[in-house]
Order: sequence, then structure tokens, then C-alpha cells
Amino acid sequence: MKYIEVTGWGNKSNHLIPLNQIVDFNFKETYTTISLSNGKTVNIIETESTIKELLKYHQVNLVSEEDIRTFYEGMAEFQSDRTLPYDDELPF
Repeated sequence: MKYIEVTGWGNKSNHLIPLNQIVDFNFKETYTTISLSNGKTVNIIETESTIKELLKYHQVNLVSEEDIRTFYEGMAEFQSDRTLPYDDELPF
């Protein structure tokens, strides 16, 4: 099982959070709230960038709608740049 180690916002104690139990992140200016599948929440001092780095270590990426839009726009541009070597004619 994969975990991230985070620091509690109020008591500054360390918490091990299993990745498969995380349901949601809520990033605030001075703290982050992690919602777990059992309905509990943990307020931590780590910021959004730190959380993303912790997740990246486990090959997990947080993806936004803008990230997906940019990806598909890049794919469409790549597809339009491709040309067939024989312009749909057979090479013989």
C-alpha cells in the first residue's frame, strides 16, 4: 500500500495517509484538507505544490479540466501536422 506522510495543521503531528483512501483535496491558502473514504477529514499544513510532489513520487498526477483541454488541443495540432508520404497514393 502506498502512503503520503503529512503534518497536521493544528497539532503539527505526522499522519500517514493511504493513497487508496483519499477521496478529495481542498486546497486553501494556509492549509489543505484531505477527505478520506471513511468520511473523515484531515487538515494539514502542506500546500498544493507539496501535495502534487508527494503524489508524483508515487506516479500519481492531479489533472484539471484545463490540463485535459490543453492535451487534446496539442493532439489535434499534432494530427494536423502529420502528412502522408505519398498523399494517399500507393508507392508503386
